Amino acid sequence: MTSSHPISIRAAVPADVSALFGLIRALADYEQLAHAVTGSAEALGEHLFGESACIQAIVADSAGQAVGFALFFVNYSTSMTQPGLYLEDLFVLPEYRGGVGKALLSRLAQIALAQGCGRLEWSVLDWNAPAIGFYQRIGAEVIENARICRVAGVELSQLAALSQSDLRPGTAADIPDILRLIKANIQHDGGLEKFTGTESTMAQHLFEQAHAEVVLAERAGQIVGLALYNLTYSTFLTQPGLFVEDLFVQPEYRSQGIGTALLSHLAQQVTARGYGRLEWGVRVWNERAVAFYQRLGATVLPDWRFCQMFEPEITALANLTNSA
Repeated sequence: MTSSHPISIRAAVPADVSALFGLIRALADYEQLAHAVTGSAEALGEHLFGESACIQAIVADSAGQAVGFALFFVNYSTSMTQPGLYLEDLFVLPEYRGGVGKALLSRLAQIALAQGCGRLEWSVLDWNAPAIGFYQRIGAEVIENARICRVAGVELSQLAALSQSDLRPGTAADIPDILRLIKANIQHDGGLEKFTGTESTMAQHLFEQAHAEVVLAERAGQIVGLALYNLTYSTFLTQPGLFVEDLFVQPEYRSQGIGTALLSHLAQQVTARGYGRLEWGVRVWNERAVAFYQRLGATVLPDWRFCQMFEPEITALANLTNSA
């Protein structure tokens, strides 16, 4: 580290917005994605501190200078029926590395515990071997068999224009059916042994605390499909988006346009709210789903991996020192 000043980790304040946007640009340069930064410091400030606030950030401070940051927001885990924190960006200036990233993540773990979150989640480029090794050393699992699907721009508008039918918002009375379909989706992905959710917690989180939203597909009065989704955020666009935590249609009702209708509905929600993109995950072995999403205009990002951390690793990370 080139500076002799101590590093402190603190909550971001409005005066940090310009420096934060500069760090976002530096991160984009590092990830070879500078061309993707089309947002503005003004929009970032509004989403951090304005009436449209939907994200949070913490800063690594050296003598009043922001030399690193973590930007995050609340998402939702249906397998746990519990909110989580999603880390959208983590970056430290090269000359200040050597413990600062770990300090930022430790503070983030403390925030997750304080907010009752059961999961920390983020993504990493597969060529970033130092970052992957670091994340694994602090207890994160790097998921190799899942990829991010993304629709934005022209493709988002085209998806939103597709027809839809038999869709409605979920209500508290639908919780048994919602949980039934979510469990079927998790079983299809091969992870039902990790399911710990309950009807009562899901009802609370969906319809009292509004951690996520759900839209249902019906045929002949029977609920046969759903999309459960929550807010996401792009620092490169400085725009919110929607992330689909669960998308599922009962096997006997597939190839009838229901999956298309669900995703079209969400694309309409993205555009109506002035958001920038729609995202979800897909298992790499699910070639039928991958091909379906691509036909709808989605880009399946080949070089990004999901990282996840649960208890007791979150608590262990939270107990690390918060200074570099």
